[in-house]
Amino acid sequence: MRALFDALTPKQARIAALLKREGLDLIITCREYYHVRDMLELYSVNYICIGKYGETPYEKLVEGLRRQLELVELMKSLDGVLSFPSPDAVRTAFGLGKKSVVLNDTPHAFHVNSLTIPLSEYLIAPAAIPLEAWRPYCPKRIETFDGLFEYMWISRHKPNIGTIRRLGLEPGRYVVFRPEEAKAAYYRWDNSELRRKLVDVVRELGYVVVNVPRYDDQVIEGAVNLTRAVDHLDLAYYAAAVITGGMTMATEAALMGTPALSYFPERLYIDTYLITKGAPLYRCARFDECVGELRKALESGKAEPLKLEDPSKLIAEVAEAVF
Repeated sequence: MRALFDALTPKQARIAALLKREGLDLIITCREYYHVRDMLELYSVNYICIGKYGETPYEKLVEGLRRQLELVELMKSLDGVLSFPSPDAVRTAFGLGKKSVVLNDTPHAFHVNSLTIPLSEYLIAPAAIPLEAWRPYCPKRIETFDGLFEYMWISRHKPNIGTIRRLGLEPGRYVVFRPEEAKAAYYRWDNSELRRKLVDVVRELGYVVVNVPRYDDQVIEGAVNLTRAVDHLDLAYYAAAVITGGMTMATEAALMGTPALSYFPERLYIDTYLITKGAPLYRCARFDECVGELRKALESGKAEPLKLEDPSKLIAEVAEAVF
């Protein structure tokens, strides 16, 4: 089995690198996007970077078509695709008569799911997400596991305080911000003002603001802005709290026992799963609600890490069966 893993986000880069380390024969590709190349280099794995991220619908279409043309030559010698939803990779594999296995935990990402899941042989997803959430995308077969993809690296992580020392930070004296995925095709809200107000509250409470932006326009003046990747797990582990408009960094922090606050506008299945398991994850949507939940999070302190099912073995078994 020799498959393509098209890593489009830092989270996907971690998964690709870990699966390769576990022995799967993967060719890892990426595109130019904040922290993805950095994350792959952090794991010291070989990769090929093709094309770039399109921010507008027009750019997403044009850049995707350009990437597909380059992926064709690479895909010809491979058995198929094992990846998170990548319209470029799955479409290319389908056109060449090759199979795809999609890993996914974001049923709300309508655009990429519509372009990948129907063309795939298998969907691998957390059991926390009900099967009916995937039905609009017509999956052929679904395999689930009682855990989260983030547990793959959280369970292997050994905290290194040197990471934060090099940034001039002290354990428990800073709060990490991960802004919302404002330019994703599915993201239809504007939470930039809410984020700015929360930054002011964190500063008023005496904490240093550490910001991990997704785009250039999310850099925060006067904050520690990490425009190149460090190990975000160390940042989250030693932080007083993590605040995010997305999902991954809140999930990572909560799994490690660090209080996490998510202001993503809709309740996600993964959020409910974590809260039910007793993880220190807090949810909010309005500013006053967020301030109250943030205070609870900061007062709660560190919790015990969770133990869940690691999906690595399942992914390998499905890949071997398909390819």
